[in-house]
Amino acid sequence: MLHAKRSRPASQEYEFTEDGRTLTTISLRRGRVGARFTLRGDEYHVRTHRFSGVYELFDAGGTVVASTDRVRRSWNLTCAERVVPFRRTAATDREYTMLGQDGEPAGTIRRTGHVRAEATADLPGLDLVLQVFALVVVLLRRRRKRAAAAVRSTSALGG
Repeated sequence: MLHAKRSRPASQEYEFTEDGRTLTTISLRRGRVGARFTLRGDEYHVRTHRFSGVYELFDAGGTVVASTDRVRRSWNLTCAERVVPFRRTAATDREYTMLGQDGEPAGTIRRTGHVRAEATADLPGLDLVLQVFALVVVLLRRRRKRAAAAVRSTSALGG
């Protein structure tokens, strides 16, 4: 099982671990459109398309490894081998279920912990880099929704 936890309470840096051993650290700081990480010695970049809600995973050579369609209640992760559907199964984006080829639940991504500062992914059958990508997508989506809510509240107050 993959686990992401904030490095410091107010930061946007997450430490990713699998079964207790550290895999990588990923920064989701403001102003960035996506994230970068190193996994097993290979560099990856996650790019967010701000207005469309699409995410792409690139390797160090600039080749697209995987992508999503618009991340909403239901979305798909597409890689060379297949299309993996996800469906939101809890309110406020707290849980997504990965669906198998038969349409039945095959794995989950959950935001957990105090103030949702942690997330876990149990996505059997997906390569590790795709599991990390799916978890980063959910974390980036959360950040995007919080930023949009802040803008709406500021404009509602006349700021």
